[in-house]
Amino acid sequence: MTALTEFHGVQDSVTWRLTGSGVEISGSGVERTRGRPLTVTRVWEGYARQINLTAKAYGIPAELIVACVCTESGGDPDAVREEPGYTSDEATPHRVSAGLTRTLISTARETLRLSLDRAWLLVPGNSIMAGTAYMARQARETSLDPPLVAAAYNAGRLRYQGGAGNRWKLRQYPIGTGTHVDRFVRFFNDAVAVLGSHSTRPSVSVDVLLAGSPQVKRNSAAQEPVIRWADRANRAVVPDYAITVLTDLLRAASLSDALVTSTQRTPADQARAMYDNCERHGAEAQKNLYGKYGDQIIDVYTTAKAAGRDPGQIKADMTRKIVDVGPKNVSLHTADPRTLAVIDVAPSSIRDRAAFERAVKADARVARFLRPPDDPAYHLEIPKP
Repeated sequence: MTALTEFHGVQDSVTWRLTGSGVEISGSGVERTRGRPLTVTRVWEGYARQINLTAKAYGIPAELIVACVCTESGGDPDAVREEPGYTSDEATPHRVSAGLTRTLISTARETLRLSLDRAWLLVPGNSIMAGTAYMARQARETSLDPPLVAAAYNAGRLRYQGGAGNRWKLRQYPIGTGTHVDRFVRFFNDAVAVLGSHSTRPSVSVDVLLAGSPQVKRNSAAQEPVIRWADRANRAVVPDYAITVLTDLLRAASLSDALVTSTQRTPADQARAMYDNCERHGAEAQKNLYGKYGDQIIDVYTTAKAAGRDPGQIKADMTRKIVDVGPKNVSLHTADPRTLAVIDVAPSSIRDRAAFERAVKADARVARFLRPPDDPAYHLEIPKP
């Protein structure tokens, strides 16, 4: 395949090449958006942390992720697009896209192997993960060549599309135009300039494309397992020894990735989690998960709910009770992570549950292991060696 740094194209299309300044188009050079790169700057300064985490996890240059966000939503985390034929999220998930990267609900479910919904995609970190995972999935076809990435993301795959109004000759919407790839390339070039001089550096940059074939971390058991983090899972409090154990478990089970949904919690976080679960599964079902101290927190929920208190007041009441009885007595999720790491893993993210469960049970470093239906998640307690 032609190197990205050499001029290349699609049949009778315009030709382009990748340079240190971005995509250079024959006859027009490195095209940028008009004026100062405000959109790219706003997106990078608002979401650099999430973008860098995901770029590193999937081996995708941050400039491509920024260009995707800018092109798809302009940086609006609440962006939603309902395509012709849409009736409802449940009936037509392939007709509605949501979030910063406006990934179709059906595509995000298939790519991440999660039972997610629109609300999940409207969380910025989740949308960034879904869009980046989809670009990584298509990398075999696109080689992360920016115009090809844009067209494949927009149309679902790379296909030829003729017409005088489409200089790229790549299928994209609106059909008969090159508008989508034009926008993506200009935002990509803006991102190369902004990220190249910004104080916050990209974890994976366009330099990997300039250097040669990128090492894309695909969803394959042959690759080092990737640990993904839900928006409310605090990666910062999880010690390295626990990350090593979880990575080893995934490797032993020949799994490519897993989604951590919960880690150590503050009393307020624990109250929020218990409130959400009581709302979702019912108070009585939650009492089966806790001992006498946890039951007291659930009783506070039941009493406050019956009294008509609003959710914020109920969670505040539950937080006070957790502090009163002692957070560790309620849940080890509030334990000191320096001595005990507590991790919940989404069962829906585990492709081979039987293999994962065997791996956990065989690993003496896991002191306690709960699984559905005893717990909604895979719950692992890992003491410091």
